[in-house]
Amino acid sequence: MGAIGHVVAAALEGRVDLLAVDRTRAPLRGGEAPVDAAVVCVKTYGTAWAADVAARILAPDGVVATVQNGLGNVEELAKRVPRERISLGVIYVGAEMVDGKLAATGSGRVELARPEHAGARERLERLAAAMAAGGMTVGVVDDPWPSVWTKLVVNAAMNPTTAIFGVTNRELPAHQAGRPIADDLARETARVASAAGVPIDPEAAPGMWHAVASFVNRSSMLQDMSAGRPTEIDAISGAIAREGARLGVPTPVNEAMAILVRAVEAKR
Repeated sequence: MGAIGHVVAAALEGRVDLLAVDRTRAPLRGGEAPVDAAVVCVKTYGTAWAADVAARILAPDGVVATVQNGLGNVEELAKRVPRERISLGVIYVGAEMVDGKLAATGSGRVELARPEHAGARERLERLAAAMAAGGMTVGVVDDPWPSVWTKLVVNAAMNPTTAIFGVTNRELPAHQAGRPIADDLARETARVASAAGVPIDPEAAPGMWHAVASFVNRSSMLQDMSAGRPTEIDAISGAIAREGARLGVPTPVNEAMAILVRAVEAKR
C-alpha cells in the first residue's frame, strides 16, 4: 500500500476487521465473507483495477468510498459498482513512505459524501465512525463537490509545479518561477470550478494553496516524479483542461503543465 492507504489503515486498525488489498495480494482469503466497505486510496491510474477488485469483494449493500485525487474516479468506479453505492470523498494529510515506514503530518481529515443507496449509506456512517475513533477528523456531507474542487485548486497549483521545479511545498511560495505559475494554475482552476457549479473566487484561489504549503513537505507528484513512477497529471491538470474545454473556460496554464509533466515522465 501507499502512504494514504497506510494513513487510513492506521485509523481503522483494531476497530474493524481490516483487509488490506494491493496488487500483490488476492482480494479475499479463502472462505472469507464479503466486505461492508472498500476505501479506494490508489493512484488515479489504478482506479480501474480498484473498481474490479471492489466489485468482487463487496457485500450486496456495501459502499465504496474514494478519497483519491483529481477528477474521473467516480465515473471509473461506476463502471463496476453501482453509482448509488459510491461515496465521493477527499482526504487532507501530508504523507509519504520513507524507507518502508509512514511519515505523515497527522491522522488526517476526511470528508465523505452520503451515497444514495440506504444500505450503503448506513455502512458509510459506520466506516466514518471507525475512522473518527481512530483519530481522523471525519465529516459526512450531502454534497462533496465543494471539497473536491477546493482540494483540486490546491493540487493543481502545487503538484505539477513542485514536480517540475523539484522543490518541496514549503519552498514553492518563495520560488521565483514556481509561485506565479502556481498562482495562475489556482486562478484558472477556480474559474473552471465556478463554471462547473462550485463558485470559487479566482483572486482568492492562490491563498488556498499558500495556506497549506507549510503543512506538508513533498507533494505526491514530486514523490512520484522522484521515484520514476507515473504521476496523476492526467487526473489533475489534464482533467481540468478537459473540463474547461467542455465548459468553454480557457485553461492554457493547466494544459501547459500537463504537457510538461508528461514530457518529463516520457523522458524518464
